[in-house]
Amino acid sequence: MAKSADTAQSGTLLAAEDMAVQPAAPAADTSLALVVERLASNPGVDVEKLERVIALQERILRFNAEAAFNGAFSEMQGDLPEIDEKGQILVKGTLRSTYAKLEDIHEAVKPVLKKHGFAIRHRTEWPSDRPGIIRIVGILTHRQGYSAESVFEAPMDRSEYRTDIQSMGSTVSYGRRYTTLDVLNIVTRAQDNDGATAGRPQPPDGYDTWWKALESAAKDGFKVLDECWAQTKNAEYKNFTIRHNGEAWKELRAKATAVKK
Repeated sequence: MAKSADTAQSGTLLAAEDMAVQPAAPAADTSLALVVERLASNPGVDVEKLERVIALQERILRFNAEAAFNGAFSEMQGDLPEIDEKGQILVKGTLRSTYAKLEDIHEAVKPVLKKHGFAIRHRTEWPSDRPGIIRIVGILTHRQGYSAESVFEAPMDRSEYRTDIQSMGSTVSYGRRYTTLDVLNIVTRAQDNDGATAGRPQPPDGYDTWWKALESAAKDGFKVLDECWAQTKNAEYKNFTIRHNGEAWKELRAKATAVKK
């Protein structure tokens, strides 16, 4: 999974109104908020001390929100299904590859996200320092406010059969599929064709070394593993993991979540 984020706009995949009703704030948070309110109304309170108290409250709220996110995400993993790759990429009439369609992903995950208090949306960016690159940001938000992101970058998917606008749309669509699968740790599977299935693809160069680094990070807990995944810039490693090593990745995340720090 990728870096945390508190705000994002546009490209809604699952509407925020589909999220579960907000729970009441924890009693500790409420008590601290009352203390801050009383201090703020007292003209004799030192402003610098008040600012430190407010900063402490914000840190507690962020910590609780992140803990709630991680707990709910761990519980949700068992409910997320594998998704059949019904989409096909044909090159001059020849099947080149298959993929899970965005609408199929949406249909499969929407009720699961709602059940566990999550929503997912996307933001499309055109980095000014990288002309021709389209950046798609997938944002998974929990009902208590904590968010996690997955980022995909690529140029327009140009083809002799598409206009520039269609090529741009193809990249955006792929980015939304990729970041949704990435941020939710969803596995897709090719559909069996009359019982004939291809052998398991070989991992990209350096994958085994990278995977060992993930296993080492998992020993230090979910947060360290999540940061290691987020800092990985090689999209091939992540894509191979999601498509072909999903069960092992799910088990590794479960082990990291169980680590007591």
